Amino acid sequence: MKLFNLILAFITIAFFLTACQKNTDLNADGISIGTFKSTGSGSCSVVAKNGLFKVDSVLNNAYYVDVEVEVTVAGSFNIKSDTVNGFSFKKTGTISTGLNIVRLYASGKPIAVGTNTFTISYGITTCSFSITVFGAGGGFGTALYTLGGSPGNCSVSSLNGNYVVGLAMTAANKVEMGVNVSTVGTYVITGIALNGVTLSASGVFTNPGIQNVYLYANGTPTAAGVFIYTVNNGPTNCNVPITFTTVITNATYSLSGTPGICTASTINGTYTTGTALTASNTVAINVNVTSPGNYSIATTNVNGISFSATGTFNLTGPQQVILNGTGTPAVAGVFNYPLTGGGNTCQFSVTSL
Repeated sequence: MKLFNLILAFITIAFFLTACQKNTDLNADGISIGTFKSTGSGSCSVVAKNGLFKVDSVLNNAYYVDVEVEVTVAGSFNIKSDTVNGFSFKKTGTISTGLNIVRLYASGKPIAVGTNTFTISYGITTCSFSITVFGAGGGFGTALYTLGGSPGNCSVSSLNGNYVVGLAMTAANKVEMGVNVSTVGTYVITGIALNGVTLSASGVFTNPGIQNVYLYANGTPTAAGVFIYTVNNGPTNCNVPITFTTVITNATYSLSGTPGICTASTINGTYTTGTALTASNTVAINVNVTSPGNYSIATTNVNGISFSATGTFNLTGPQQVILNGTGTPAVAGVFNYPLTGGGNTCQFSVTSL
């Protein structure tokens, strides 16, 4: 009996060691592990859709869908959809652990009008989203939609640009806010002039559902302080608070994950030895802003490349920053990039092929 128990114990230990080894081997090739964030009906959690999809229009990087992915093991990924009505969506790159937003770019050329459903896969999970294709000539009616946050404060996700007394607004001065579209078509969002500045937006909603739109600021502010801008689309309205200052100051903020690994960072683009980085080589990081102002975030130069971003935080709270990569990878391998900003640091890794 003792011999039997010893043999059984040996077999059990060997089984677990083999299982652990197998689990390690699953990630030896650097492939990430995770799942799509989706609704109970299997629809993808879509953050944004962009582009006016029309029959016979050749699609490029201006046409995309942003989906949310929960990653448990960092590494490379290849997310792609099936081909429907002559076009499809795809994105490859590397990704960090946590909740990430992945931008899937469209390619191909729509053949016929109508609403198309696409299924995407990541690991062993799938989810779906829909895209409406319009005729070559347009033929849009008026959209039916509600402003996010109505009738209170608008659901603002970012406030871009400097808002300084006497400094004219430019294309950089824009407010990103959420809307809920029930019927696709043209839209116009307006607001009254306040402190010498107006907010407005117009365009075409090509897909139903919750999505973001940019309100652009025009004019020149005349006084400092907090001003409440009421914007409306007819049936609904909401408010956008904007703080105008007399000088541009430095922001106070912290890097998410400091002082360790930058949490929920997303590595975009392909990194190939001897090939210079392009505009597609970016890293998305999260920060928490406690006071608005200018920011400058940068990594050290490692393996011939570095990442950086400068701009202005106009909102407090959690938000995302896109770092642009420059340089040329020198050798293949996995490299850590220490990131500094706001007086604190974190780091992320990039794989060069």
